[in-house]
Amino acid sequence: MTSVAACRMTKMTSATSRRYKGPMRARRPLPPFFLAALLIAIAAGCSGLPQSSSSSSGALRSGPMLADLRPDGVRIWAEGNRPAEYQIELRSLSPKGRWYKAKGVNGGGSMLDLSGTKKRGACQLTGLTSDTDYEYRLVRKDGRVLPDHHGQHFHTPAADGSAYDFRVVFGSCAGEWGIDPTQPVFAAIDSKQPDIFLWLGDNVYFINPDREWEDPQLMEKRWQRSRAMPSLQSLLTHTAHYATWDDHDFGPDNSDRTYPLRDTSKALFNQYWANPASGQSEEDGIYFSFTFGRVEFFMLDTRYARTPNNAPDGPDKVILSDAQWQWLEDGLKESKADFKVVASGMQILSDYHRFETWNLFPQQRSRLLHFIREEQVGGVFFLSGDRHIGEALREPNGAYDLVEFTSSPLAAGIGEAQPDNQVAQRIAGTLAAVENFGMLDFHFPQPGSPDFSEGPVLTFRLHDVYGKPLGRQVVLRLSELHP
Repeated sequence: MTSVAACRMTKMTSATSRRYKGPMRARRPLPPFFLAALLIAIAAGCSGLPQSSSSSSGALRSGPMLADLRPDGVRIWAEGNRPAEYQIELRSLSPKGRWYKAKGVNGGGSMLDLSGTKKRGACQLTGLTSDTDYEYRLVRKDGRVLPDHHGQHFHTPAADGSAYDFRVVFGSCAGEWGIDPTQPVFAAIDSKQPDIFLWLGDNVYFINPDREWEDPQLMEKRWQRSRAMPSLQSLLTHTAHYATWDDHDFGPDNSDRTYPLRDTSKALFNQYWANPASGQSEEDGIYFSFTFGRVEFFMLDTRYARTPNNAPDGPDKVILSDAQWQWLEDGLKESKADFKVVASGMQILSDYHRFETWNLFPQQRSRLLHFIREEQVGGVFFLSGDRHIGEALREPNGAYDLVEFTSSPLAAGIGEAQPDNQVAQRIAGTLAAVENFGMLDFHFPQPGSPDFSEGPVLTFRLHDVYGKPLGRQVVLRLSELHP
């Protein structure tokens, strides 16, 4: 079996398209107004100066944010400073067309309704063309257009199952107690032009000494403050966001199903994220899956049904509910995707440290790894956060090695970090004991291309809060992930 290996950085060229096109393709340059805003944001983040935001005093408190991006549609979320309703208008960018009213569900108009008491909401756009650049804008009832401060545009993916190259950034632990309270990491992520950003938990922190997790009003204020972070706004407008939670945005530290406000927390979470789904019923957690090209993502909920960490080991000590297990196993077994990405708030493979991990639930961990092995589910790898370090792990699992990429923290304190010679599971050279984000580039060679015989491949690397690469790049070929 070919081992997971490091390789040289792929040089990205700048030309015709915003999304990642693979090593031999081109990309559309960023619009001038977006470049200007990005440079200002990076400069402010690097200098440590407070950043201004039009959203703080304008019509919107935060957003607009893209979510649930599909070949034929997208969801747009926002939170207002005052109640209002907005018509979403679109136009094609290549070539540039005329503005028109976007279609909503069932062919009707697409209205972003922020008129409720919460002044936040999302709307679904439909009828879009796959693999196409769009610009969008918000229009008030009186016909006035809200200013576009960050470059409101997106690129729809190719049809599900298509050989479509794209970029994913992921991370976790976005507190307000990191090295720079302005959180320049989001401007750095924005500069990488990802198609997707995966939030893997601790996306906000309900904090002491106020014990915010005991007061729904304080919890809501924490969400409002975190989502309105000026450095985040540009990234929200043209990258699709998907999120799961971990303990600190679910409840208190190391929280589980005994947390008394778990349903209140779930309702708040769903108000601030426009995910494709939230479990399978009102009594369920927030897990969901989505497909992008030839990759399927399974976003797990490891908190809502979780047994306390100190419960006796046995079949009743669980991370996932029975319903979520059935959903995950059926989804992995039936998936037609080349790569199947299982994302968990906490690490799945790690067995070497004293913090929260699936290793505290050995029967649950064994069940997942055994299922992949015995059902011969190919193309699986894991993403995780929580650890306040970044790293890549590898563990033999029968026919092929399982690999896990961890990124943490985006903007919070740094955790304990054992060196490579003390961590047999770690892919040497991948440790990042600084604030960081992870980046994945999926590449599907076209017939006739020089690398077609090598098959689909993904590359992983961590970056610091200013976008500088950290440590070793890992290359993982689909051929390595098959029984």
